[in-house]
Amino acid sequence: MSDAKWWLDIHMVQRYKGDAKPTVTLTQHPEHSLMHTEDSVSFCCHINVSSGWEYQWYKDGRLLQESKNNLSIDSVKRKDSGSYHCEVKRGKDSVFISDKSETVTFKVDERPQASITLLTGWTEVFSTDSLVLECEVKNSTHMWNYTWFKEKTWLDQTPSKKHTVTPEDDPEQSLYSCQGIRNERPSYSGKSESLKTKNLLLKRRILLSISGCLFFGIIIVFLGCIALRVFRKPGDDVEKEEEPPLFLTMAQLKDCTNAIIPLTDYITDADLNAPQKEGEEDDTICSETTPLPISSQEDQAAITNGHETTENGDAMVSFKP
Repeated sequence: MSDAKWWLDIHMVQRYKGDAKPTVTLTQHPEHSLMHTEDSVSFCCHINVSSGWEYQWYKDGRLLQESKNNLSIDSVKRKDSGSYHCEVKRGKDSVFISDKSETVTFKVDERPQASITLLTGWTEVFSTDSLVLECEVKNSTHMWNYTWFKEKTWLDQTPSKKHTVTPEDDPEQSLYSCQGIRNERPSYSGKSESLKTKNLLLKRRILLSISGCLFFGIIIVFLGCIALRVFRKPGDDVEKEEEPPLFLTMAQLKDCTNAIIPLTDYITDADLNAPQKEGEEDDTICSETTPLPISSQEDQAAITNGHETTENGDAMVSFKP
């Protein structure tokens, strides 16, 4: 520090040593206690004495790095809310410090956000080639007008809540966004997200065609099942051909003398004319009247008793051992 400046600082200190400290004034522009994100604000710290002072800025009591007499915020955020004041100092090692200025306090709220809604319904795609877009600032009690942007370029037209896009007006089908505007604060809303209309109509028609095919396919299958159920006879009602019985009943034999007896299929002429076996070589034919040879006395007694029983008629005869 030069001797001249050092002498000036000493002179200023001696000048204000017995007097009151210089007055510091803080001004804000614009003077709003409530601001919204993206707003700009500036502060100016002014002292009523000669120049050569160093400025100090404070936010909520914390020293900021700014040292000029102006403090500007181009786009405020919610974190910028708080209380601001300034002070000035002069002299070697800040031998003289002014009183702090008045405190300015403001709050930052989130700016209302606009959004785009597609009003053209799915059922209207086949009947129209246009798309109707609607802009709205949700969760806001203010009255808004709306302006539209195409590829971030403002459309010079009457503010309207709705905007219609047609292939004739926009063959390239660009990006569209909107923004709410009003005469009071907040004077504008945040821009909506861009809506891409390119190939939107074609995509909607393809989806609707696929959906229609699936719907009508289900209907046709359902009607086909009903038709089969109505016109096709149940399987239990189908009459099966009855197989002829293997054996005829007595009534059938009496009614039909020429009926084929199934047993004849198993009895052949060879069976009827078969040669006699060894037991039949003595030309003895067994019949009901042919007496059997008696081999013992017990058999002879049984036969005798049998004859007696026959002669006595139906009387019961008891046999004793």
